[in-house]
Amino acid sequence: MGMIGAAIRRYHIDAKLGAGGMGTVYRATDTHLNRSVALKILSPGAIANPGRRQRFLQEARAASLLNHPNIVTIFDTGVEEVEGQRLDFIAMELISGRTVESLISGSGLALRDTLEYAIQMADALSAAHAAGIVHRDLKPSNVMVTEQGLVKVLDFGLAKMAESTQPDVDDFGATEPVSFLTEDGIILGTVAYMSPEQAEGKKLDSRSDIFSFGSVLYEMITGRKAFSGDSKVSMLSAVLCKEPPPLDTSLTEFPRDLEVILQRCLRKDPRRRWQSMADLRVALEDVLEVVKNPPAVVVTPLARAAASSRRRWLMPAIAGLVLGAIPAAYLGHRLVHHDPPVYQRLTYRRGDVLSARFAPGGTVIYGAQWDGDPVSLFSVQPGSRESRALGLSKSILLSVNSAGEMAILKGVTENGEPGTLARVPYSGGTPRDILEGVVAADWGPDGETMAVARIVDGRNRIEYPIGRVLVEDQSRPSPSIRISPRGDMVAYFDYDSEVGDYSVVVAGLSQPHKILSRGWRGTSGLAWSPDGKEIWFAGVHGGVDPALNAVDLSGKQRVLAYTAGYAMLLDVDRQGHALLTNTYSRIGIRCVTPGSATEVDLAWLDASWLHDLSSDARSILFLELSYGEGRNSAIYLRRTDGSPAVKLGFGNRPVLSPDGKSVLCVRRNGASSELVILSTGAGEAKTLPGPGFHYESSKWTPDESAEWTPDGRRVLFSASEGGHGVRSYTQDVMGGKPVAITEEGVRATRMSADGSVILITGDKLSIHSTQGKAERALKGYQSGDVLLRWSADGQSILIRHDDADTGNIGLYRLNPVTGVRTELREIKPPEPGAHFLGHLAIAGDGRYYATSYQRDIGILYQVAGIE
Repeated sequence: MGMIGAAIRRYHIDAKLGAGGMGTVYRATDTHLNRSVALKILSPGAIANPGRRQRFLQEARAASLLNHPNIVTIFDTGVEEVEGQRLDFIAMELISGRTVESLISGSGLALRDTLEYAIQMADALSAAHAAGIVHRDLKPSNVMVTEQGLVKVLDFGLAKMAESTQPDVDDFGATEPVSFLTEDGIILGTVAYMSPEQAEGKKLDSRSDIFSFGSVLYEMITGRKAFSGDSKVSMLSAVLCKEPPPLDTSLTEFPRDLEVILQRCLRKDPRRRWQSMADLRVALEDVLEVVKNPPAVVVTPLARAAASSRRRWLMPAIAGLVLGAIPAAYLGHRLVHHDPPVYQRLTYRRGDVLSARFAPGGTVIYGAQWDGDPVSLFSVQPGSRESRALGLSKSILLSVNSAGEMAILKGVTENGEPGTLARVPYSGGTPRDILEGVVAADWGPDGETMAVARIVDGRNRIEYPIGRVLVEDQSRPSPSIRISPRGDMVAYFDYDSEVGDYSVVVAGLSQPHKILSRGWRGTSGLAWSPDGKEIWFAGVHGGVDPALNAVDLSGKQRVLAYTAGYAMLLDVDRQGHALLTNTYSRIGIRCVTPGSATEVDLAWLDASWLHDLSSDARSILFLELSYGEGRNSAIYLRRTDGSPAVKLGFGNRPVLSPDGKSVLCVRRNGASSELVILSTGAGEAKTLPGPGFHYESSKWTPDESAEWTPDGRRVLFSASEGGHGVRSYTQDVMGGKPVAITEEGVRATRMSADGSVILITGDKLSIHSTQGKAERALKGYQSGDVLLRWSADGQSILIRHDDADTGNIGLYRLNPVTGVRTELREIKPPEPGAHFLGHLAIAGDGRYYATSYQRDIGILYQVAGIE
């Protein structure tokens, strides 16, 4: 039946535009309104297929619900008989332009065009998802770009209402045959752009579109499909089992954040993808802003101090370091010129301020550690230089309600450390215990209801009110949690361990977990704005100066002020006054070596994080956390005679080879990582092949992900891959694939000269011999012990154990057969208020050692006029 020149209702068909799996599209004239339209007609051969007809009409119903500039507009639907033939049709706006498929044309698009088109696509899909509609067939040929650069998402032919309770035609076991590319017998969709769950015939939600979006975005960037193959089966296998070829990010102008965004779109597990298209759109907008407005001046990379649970600046394995000396007053550059903010200094003693809150009557309550004493709580009236001790030591202040009652953590000396939540009036009294295992808490506006971040059975919970779980996962607990002024939501920081970034998140009684801002390498305190419309927080983006930021509930973000150093935002009151600390911090290295009878400081720059000491104790290996590339810090080697340090490269968790000629490290590239060997002399870096491993440390060896075997020919590491549990491997440094030496869930570490390794199964430690001896339990191990290395004679294990009360390090020799522990030495912090962090490296069975320490000096200010 010829359609050109035919009339269907008021539509006169002028020309054929194209054909797809579900129908043919024609250009037609709407004779009533005298306008051109696109008329899509279900192919006659599909009439006998009720499922296909249902999906065709479903497209019209789904798309007609959407009114969005980036979604094709549906004008009309219906059924008409032409020459005795029943025809189902949809009339929609006629788009003049080209498909993204034709624009890509095997070479990809310009970066700016890619981002602008992708943001419009994300906006369209976000609107569809908000209406409960999942597209389910997003691909380059279903996206048009007009001559004016406007994106239109087409063909909701496979869409279905997400909340529908009707049987899904693409579920396995359904009576209707299933298909991809609408060919009976397989799966609905287009194979190269399917999500893994769609390929497996599972129930779908909006996260399936996010995977497909990632596949389209990858093709727009590279000009090639993310998942390809010689047949549909091989393509299906690639979607389910393989990762796309890596992007070429060698060009310096390529935004590394875009690589991370894309990797998160294409995660096989939908729980690990972006959870909403709206969040994804905001992330892309941030990247486009950087592309449009590149920094005019290259700034020194941000200092990143290492993770100690007490540090207020949360960073993956790093926190709270200030770049150089900070002026006595908090300095900021405001983006909008108003009256300058007014700073009033509240503390004058030498030490560190850990927390502060406004209390009734204009009083400020704060927790500080002065002159090396334990952390204690104080009150001060702005305008007075004197603070009053509240008689509560070893307690962390969490919140103060309108009645002047404090929420505190008892028996805790460090921020982020779980403890017992208690309540006590700041005027005095005995604390009353409420809940154990708490990390953070906040009073609600009624002064009685509380929100808490706590640890239960190893999982982190956000509860509001106490007992009602809003969020539960295995990420790091958030030491900052704040209830909105209306009492309907809580705001907190969430950590993505795979990417290594923090997000600002809200959740509530009627508000599911929602990410407002992501991609923060460092965060330090948050609070609601006085009107409750924004969340104010201190944060650091990679390559950007630290700042006070604000984000509203739609995800719109702005900078309140740039800071001269790291400021921690502690509280904001209803009048807009803020409590801020500004901190000077330094990470140094203390060593005892063959040339020194006493400790010497061998730090190089401002954040020297010690990782290893050579076997002859004549060289130290360390990271400079204030200098790096992306998520990799600068690795330095320095002779202990005081010679200048030499930069070897960039990476994380470095360790020296037994002969001191090579360094093994983990290099992070977005969400992926790899093992790299650097030379301490002449020679090129070498990457060890690994099938997408996620290299992991543990509480027994917290500062290492990999180690050398005693002969220096292999490396030993623990890693997980592809949804499998962690296990241990060895790998030849000259090449070859990793060889698994334990089963899943079992780690191996600290290999002795005879090949014995310490096996860790859960919290059980044992020694496994490769020389035919039976496996035996490791006796004498205590909770909190860190495994350092075997003694030179192979008969003992050297153990580190920190004293929580004094902050001293104890170095012990442990006989693994008898369990007898012998103390070799006690190492004390170099000055009051300093604390050790990171690795203790030893040589000569503990005769020589090196470790890092941190000293912070913080000043508390009350600030008025921040807008």
